[in-house]
Amino acid sequence: MKYRAIFIDVDGTLLTDKLEISRATREAIGWIHRMGVLVVIVTARSPGASLFLYDELGISNNPIVCFNGALIVRENTILHDQQVETSDLKNIVHLLNDFDINISVYKHHDWFAEKIDKWIEQESAITHSVINRIDFAELLENEFCANKLLCMGEPEEIDRAEKYLKHSGFEHLNIHKSKTTYLEITNLNASKKQGVQKLLDVYEFNPQQIIAIGDNFNDIDMLQFSGTSVVMGNAPEEVKQVATFVTDTNNNDGIAKALERLFGDK
Repeated sequence: MKYRAIFIDVDGTLLTDKLEISRATREAIGWIHRMGVLVVIVTARSPGASLFLYDELGISNNPIVCFNGALIVRENTILHDQQVETSDLKNIVHLLNDFDINISVYKHHDWFAEKIDKWIEQESAITHSVINRIDFAELLENEFCANKLLCMGEPEEIDRAEKYLKHSGFEHLNIHKSKTTYLEITNLNASKKQGVQKLLDVYEFNPQQIIAIGDNFNDIDMLQFSGTSVVMGNAPEEVKQVATFVTDTNNNDGIAKALERLFGDK
């Protein structure tokens, strides 16, 4: 099998729990890149929260799939852009007004929120991103559309908000948890699988020629779509069930070990 591309999730996969790329992982990806294999990050993060990782990996010219497939960027060019409409943004902000959660919205490289609290500060520290504080009424009066809404809060409140929104007429949106404290909302046509498919169309690859590596529920469609799927050892059991094989954990060079298994020794 000659693999043409590898698609890699970030948090819990590429990064250790200390939010670092291990030396072994960095070297393995560099080796694969020099072999001519396209390396692409596929993430729920924004471009600004991800592109510094491309610099560290030495793949700055490669495309990146952000917001779980809602935005694809290659250098300074937008290749794909799926958004949530203004009317939906207004309705969601209104419906969640009485919930104890922080709502923020992303569009391209920008991140907006009405209030700065522990959740925003935590996400900013994790992603190296700068928040723009703005009144949502002011933002949305100008027909503002977003690539993603992010709701952050305690697990019980996030569970409650997810159930509420899914029974409030938003079947045309993709509403899912990326972890117990994060609820993410995107256009229904935005998914990691769709993001990968868009790039396969651009590069004229087929699914059997690609590898996907992930660790969580929002990776499942990408993993199932790819000819070879690798799931991290730290993933939930339900995610492991869709894997071609399970590698070691993100804290124990799981990606490097998977690439050695797939491509052989350097």
